[in-house]
Amino acid sequence: MSIVIKKKEQLSQASPLRQIASAAAWVMQNADHIKIDVGRIPDYYRSVCSKYSLITHLDPAHHFFSPDKEEMAAYILALDSINFGSGYFDGGLEYTVIAEGLKTAFETGELYRPEQWLDVTPEYFSWLLSVPVNDLMILFARHLCASGEKIMAEYQGRVLNLVEEADASALQLAEIVSGWESFRDISVYKGQVVPFFKRAQILAADMHLALSELKDVDKLTMFADNMVPHVLRCDGILEYDTGLASAVEKGVYLEAGSTEEVEIRAAAIHVVELIKQEALLQWPQITSVKLDHILWHRGHESELYKRPRHRTLTTAY
Repeated sequence: MSIVIKKKEQLSQASPLRQIASAAAWVMQNADHIKIDVGRIPDYYRSVCSKYSLITHLDPAHHFFSPDKEEMAAYILALDSINFGSGYFDGGLEYTVIAEGLKTAFETGELYRPEQWLDVTPEYFSWLLSVPVNDLMILFARHLCASGEKIMAEYQGRVLNLVEEADASALQLAEIVSGWESFRDISVYKGQVVPFFKRAQILAADMHLALSELKDVDKLTMFADNMVPHVLRCDGILEYDTGLASAVEKGVYLEAGSTEEVEIRAAAIHVVELIKQEALLQWPQITSVKLDHILWHRGHESELYKRPRHRTLTTAY
């Protein structure tokens, strides 16, 4: 059963980060290019969630580990400062390559302090990740430098001071970082502001995995990128109209902030919230973050990973 929710007039006004879920729901109420097969959700969550283990810690095969909490916090901030660029990925570059590259840089002492980030260059990232100098390497250097400048100027050079300012709250940490220009992630859809803040939220969630001491992670939404909506489309939960489906299949780049791109990201958030509402009846510990992890890993199964997903040149994801 595919449904189109009746259109509504406008979004409510509140803190942008706290309105991500409601804004996504509003987009889907007004969507032109995507429909949700709501009737499949109850069976879908049971079949998918039963196949995957919940993530409770970072994978040591890909991520840096240290008994020093400041070093761990610094690694997470560095990683999520450059955790973007899927639209640029080519020739084998992907998230695990970036995470492992930073792991090496931290283990060798090249980037383990924020003050070192101030001098990072595109050429350094090109060498670290074994890719040519390109626009993405330029953006990586710019964004890591920006995070280093923030920590040096406002937090005495210590990332843990940032965590302390957030009072060990995942939501507050995401809200603080969402105010940084390099983490900005807001679109305008049909005249209304639609916040996403993918990287600000994943920073908070990753910091919790690294430090095991952040509260209210359950207040975060899923992380709107191009993997989870791809999974939901492949699994028949999302239906794209003919034009959008053709563009995605042909690898046509969708402009960041375009109607189609906003609807894709919003659809993923809204569906995950619907899945969570259904799953909470039998799975009280489930969160949007945990569902994101499950769907993200499903997206890396070969039959889904080889299929094209939407591509956008953006620093949001």
